[in-house]
Amino acid sequence: MAILTPRHRWLRDHGASAPGGTRSGNPMKACAPQAGTPGSAIRMAVVVPLANESDTINSFLDRVLAQLGEADRVFCVLDRVSKDDTRQKVEARAAADPRVVLVWAPENRCVVDAYFRGYREALQAGAQWILEMDGGLSHRPEEIARFIDAMGTGVDYAGGCRFMPGGSYSGPWSRYILSKGGTVLTNLLLGTTMRDMTSGFECFSRRAMEAVLKHGVRSRAHFFQTEIRWLLHDWHRVEVPINYINPSKRVGTASIKESFANLWALRREQSLRQKRGGPRRSRSPEDVMLGLDPPPADNPARHRGQP
Repeated sequence: MAILTPRHRWLRDHGASAPGGTRSGNPMKACAPQAGTPGSAIRMAVVVPLANESDTINSFLDRVLAQLGEADRVFCVLDRVSKDDTRQKVEARAAADPRVVLVWAPENRCVVDAYFRGYREALQAGAQWILEMDGGLSHRPEEIARFIDAMGTGVDYAGGCRFMPGGSYSGPWSRYILSKGGTVLTNLLLGTTMRDMTSGFECFSRRAMEAVLKHGVRSRAHFFQTEIRWLLHDWHRVEVPINYINPSKRVGTASIKESFANLWALRREQSLRQKRGGPRRSRSPEDVMLGLDPPPADNPARHRGQP
């Protein structure tokens, strides 16, 4: 019978993948940057697309920075969608605190472009963990510590979850139905098992983010976060309880239609893979990054991080 260490019990209780996917060695080594990585002094990079947040940006940055160390960074991504003086306020904070980094991206065409630009900037800076969150205070900065604790156990992905013990949702019922219903439908169609497939409060290891950027996403709206969770479902992961507060933006009809279209496209893609190689199988992180298919169906090998 397998012996559960305190680390394994923490992962089990918080929705992590099976202990068989854990790494050997000291799990707290994940807290330290890996040697040889450019700019590896940066531990955590927080990626935050911003638009018209002038009234709350200083409070938001104060609360985020209070959770971070001197070796962490906040990448504030702005583009032409922002019409107020949010950019000027971020520039002032960046001049006063090197942990605040303004990323001006006028070429962005959608919210996905903003996030991916922030991801690339974080990787280029050498960050070992990349956390994304909403800049409109839908996500509580004080809960960043939960992601730091989770990543410190050695997982590759920590996803915020509103629908687990310790998590909550506060907002319109219409948004709750979309989020919860989207999770149920995604799990049903794609065979995933996460309790929250639609949250945008999540943290990645460096190699997981590299795989996401290499693979890319179909969606040009917020469904891309569901795509990412689908992509990383078989990685070494954990869900972290979060308390989601009244959303700052409504979801438009076009975004909902796009989400359904992309969900069905992923379902078709998965069905084609199953026809070619049998039932849905896990790919290792290395396979995903190299674009390799899973092992043949008759291969008993089980990949690291498979639930």
